[in-house]
Amino acid sequence: MVSQPFSAVLSDGREGVTVVSFSGDIDLTAEPEVRRALADATGADAPRAVVDLSRVSFMDSTGFNLLIDAHLRATARNGWVRVATLPPVVQHVFRALSLDEVISAYPTLGEALAA
Repeated sequence: MVSQPFSAVLSDGREGVTVVSFSGDIDLTAEPEVRRALADATGADAPRAVVDLSRVSFMDSTGFNLLIDAHLRATARNGWVRVATLPPVVQHVFRALSLDEVISAYPTLGEALAA
C-alpha cells in the first residue's frame, strides 16, 4: 500500500456545523494534526461537527480512537459528531468495532449535514 499525504481542513457547514475534511492516511504520524482538527471542531459549547472521510485512503486505530474522543468531548458539551462518506476499508472497520452504534454515519456529506 502506498502512503498518501495527509491533510485536514475545517470549514463551516450549514447552520453552524463544522465540517472537518481529512484526506490521505490517518495513522500515528497524522495524530497531532487529526487531534488538533477534531479538538477545534468540538471545543465550543454544544459543538456540532461532521467528519468527512471521503478522501481518506487508510485509517488505523489512532484515527478511530480520535473519533471516539471527539464524540465523547462533543456529547459532554451537549453536541454531536457525525461521520460522512466512509471509504469501504474504513467503513468495514467502523462497523466491526460497532462504532456505527455510537457515532452516526452517513453515506454523503450532504446527508450528514441535513440529518
